[in-house]
Amino acid sequence: MRRYGLLSAALLIWGAVAVRAGEPGLTVFQDLEEATGRISRLVDKPYLKLVTDGIYQPEVLIFKDLETGSEVWSLTRELCTDLANIERRSAWSCNGQYVSFIGNTAFWNYNDNQLWKRTWAGYNYIANADGSGRRKLWGSYSGRLMLHQDKFNNWDQTRPDVLYYPAGDTLWRVTLGNGEKDNQSEPIYRFPKRENKIIQEISDSNFMLIEESGRDPNCYVINLNKDPGDPLFCLTCPLKGEVHPGSFRFMRSRLQIRGGYENHALGDILMLVDPEKGRFIECPPEVDPYGVEMAHLWYGLPDDRAAFSGRVRGEPFGLYVQLPGKAPVLLAEVSDGHPTWCGHDPEWFFYAVGTPSNDSPYSRRLVAGRADGSQLRIICTPFDRRRGEDEGGYDAIPRPNQSPDATKCWFHSSMLMPTNKYTGSYLAVFRRPHPPAGVEISGQGEATTVKWKPHVLSSEVKGYHVYRSEDGGKSFNEVTSQAAPGTELKDRSAPHGKNCIYAVTAEEWSRLESDVAAASSGGEPVKGWDKTPPAKVSEFKAERKDGLIRLAWSRSNEQDLRYYNLYASTKERPGAVQRRRLVSPPHDQSGYIDWTAPVSGPVYYALTAVDRQGNESEPVFTEAP
Repeated sequence: MRRYGLLSAALLIWGAVAVRAGEPGLTVFQDLEEATGRISRLVDKPYLKLVTDGIYQPEVLIFKDLETGSEVWSLTRELCTDLANIERRSAWSCNGQYVSFIGNTAFWNYNDNQLWKRTWAGYNYIANADGSGRRKLWGSYSGRLMLHQDKFNNWDQTRPDVLYYPAGDTLWRVTLGNGEKDNQSEPIYRFPKRENKIIQEISDSNFMLIEESGRDPNCYVINLNKDPGDPLFCLTCPLKGEVHPGSFRFMRSRLQIRGGYENHALGDILMLVDPEKGRFIECPPEVDPYGVEMAHLWYGLPDDRAAFSGRVRGEPFGLYVQLPGKAPVLLAEVSDGHPTWCGHDPEWFFYAVGTPSNDSPYSRRLVAGRADGSQLRIICTPFDRRRGEDEGGYDAIPRPNQSPDATKCWFHSSMLMPTNKYTGSYLAVFRRPHPPAGVEISGQGEATTVKWKPHVLSSEVKGYHVYRSEDGGKSFNEVTSQAAPGTELKDRSAPHGKNCIYAVTAEEWSRLESDVAAASSGGEPVKGWDKTPPAKVSEFKAERKDGLIRLAWSRSNEQDLRYYNLYASTKERPGAVQRRRLVSPPHDQSGYIDWTAPVSGPVYYALTAVDRQGNESEPVFTEAP
């Protein structure tokens, strides 16, 4: 059952994606000509001039995927290697407030009192959900600062400010503080063996699954709902041989562990965990009537529905999805790849398709598949591992991560790097957050109260925006000045004697807002209520100083501002187009150090403001001679 409906559109647009830049050997992806043309300057990044109180200058670049129109964020501008630092859970905290990753961005080592620049991915970093506030993840313990470095850390599923790290025989808990040095690290458990350990997953009910390396390893299940001193905090099960790395996982509907021994098929380890009695129960082999051979898989809520690459008896190799008790559905004949279904959305999983082994429009794409097998939608093209001769290979496939509400997909890419030795962190927006499920009004005038019911998928929601219409829904004005927490708001500015219509949207910690608003009294959902661009930015200036160009502007007072777009050119005033886009500073910024600019000659800039509904202001201009 092939679903190639997007083939013609994909091939038509592909030619517009890859065009040659001015620098030999580099290809411009996603029409990011200005950013690509500055790649040669990445080696000269002046780290110490770009860090304030341990916080890196925000360098998020927001652009559109040319094939799908999806919004994509590049989080880093440097020669680094960034990777998702978890395997079985989201890179986001449980409420979507923070994102973590592992990399080798240079940082000031307070213990050695010097700048550390590594050429391998080995340290942990954290950022706010909108990409701002990126910093090295330090932890304070017994009066000293600790360097945390482990690819397999995981977020607590009830506390959004807590991560866990295994190191030798110790399990560490890190609680985030307000600043770089304010995090608190504490050892919460000592394992009986020092062998390397991998946190494979933390279940929805906050049980941690840890896989141990070695010839006679243990399997550990940590009950994070209990105190570390409780005898049932850690359950230990000896295994009967060396395990296949990365094969362990929980089911989503129950605490059943599925894994495999080295050089054996996945599933030859199948155990049920009884956390109350503190024991592991071996399960009989599962009967598979469909002859399924899974290369990679991921389970989804609520019933262990699965997305996987592999084969089904009589069917070709490809991407499949299977609902419990039903035959697997082939979504597309594609080569091996990596799935993720770690969020709470039961309807959509994400998948990174590998290097092509056949003619498929999905090769090398990030895709989203529906649980019933009815749709396979391209999210974006990562453009990873496409320069030079080392394009392919298993390790070249981006590992996607799904955000808690499945609104975004994390992936790595080398598209804005000089070679495949370097990878940056990227986020692709799959959809905006769902608006509330219902809105009701009570009272009149100053006593008007607006109440709403959150959508079932609202783990990442920071708060809600309330809009009021006094002309029967023809126009809406925002009542809230910022995202309102909770599920109700008193509108003390409501006019007397008018029947007003209210609409409510949800805003994530990432500052993504619903593009559909729930209307009061069961009315039709509201769309396109805000088409007014923000006002122009004022006092935009540029100055060359210390070999760098420092840009400054007056921060916009638009309450719905989301970010700015900075455009650049060495030839003329740049247009506000993706080709000239350089960076997208967050809403609370009023300056940017352009350290990748040419060291001599004029540079022309344009700056715009973008609101939460994607309206972009008219540009203002400046130049550095």
